[in-house]
Amino acid sequence: MNLSKCIDFLNYPFSGQARRRVRERRKQIKLIMTLVVKNEEDIIEQNIRFHHAMGVDGFIVTAHNCTDKTNEILERLRDEGLVLHIFYETTPDHKLNVWVARMVELATRKYHANWMINADADEFYYSKSFNLKESIAKSSAGVANVLWVDSLFLFPDDRADFLNCPYFVTNPFTKFKAQELKIDTDTLFEDFIGSQGCTKVIHKTSGHPKPQKGNHTIIIDNPVVIESADIKLFHFHIQNYKKYEAKVKRWIEPVKYKPAGEGEHLKHMVALYQNGKLRDEYDRKYGTEMREFLIENGVVTRDLSVSDFMRYQGII
Repeated sequence: MNLSKCIDFLNYPFSGQARRRVRERRKQIKLIMTLVVKNEEDIIEQNIRFHHAMGVDGFIVTAHNCTDKTNEILERLRDEGLVLHIFYETTPDHKLNVWVARMVELATRKYHANWMINADADEFYYSKSFNLKESIAKSSAGVANVLWVDSLFLFPDDRADFLNCPYFVTNPFTKFKAQELKIDTDTLFEDFIGSQGCTKVIHKTSGHPKPQKGNHTIIIDNPVVIESADIKLFHFHIQNYKKYEAKVKRWIEPVKYKPAGEGEHLKHMVALYQNGKLRDEYDRKYGTEMREFLIENGVVTRDLSVSDFMRYQGII
């Protein structure tokens, strides 16, 4: 790393020169987000409007066998100019890497994106600067082509308006603390121990990027990776039981195409549903007793960053 750039990065925001360089880098960023969605009518519009308010320039979406109002919402947002392109997929299997690669290529070739966020409908990338391009310019320091972003998982309170749920796993158990409390680390607390385990990447479009494994990693020429301290991913992966069950049901067909050793968690959840045990699993992991225990131990805390910002923007 160039020493002057490194010094500017370390001194930001105290150095006026560093701030000016960040502003110049931000002006040069064309940021596009890709989304792969299926039956997301109660979150997709909020997701797109949230990220647009956070500085994303446009959206390219792959809609996979949607049977609710998702396609109608996307087409309305396309008419507004927020969604740039929609791919409609009808294959029974879920070809995530293929679809994301196609969207990244289109974003680069046709829409001249130089930075990409590849997301799901339940993922909300929150910038402390309230502008993702500002955060990318700051974190990348003019040299990084990949940014790591940590996830904060929602802990659902089973409400219908799940975007207003204030509980997130913000301080997962360390393994030694879990052992001290004699917690079953293999099953009950796999979501609440150690690192969040769901780091995602934001990346440049140069260097032939190939997002991998649900956008957790990426293959790119000459990678220079920095962890972003300015961007957090709020992941509404389990929203309430109704959505939890619907999500598992959507995977009944696609998991048949997953080879051995891949998608084992999804296969397990499908098996629980088919054996009538999914509600028991939900209550065991996300019930009131569990929430109170995790709050008492500092694992789950209240964080209204996403919902406060959306209310301020008039999105919810």
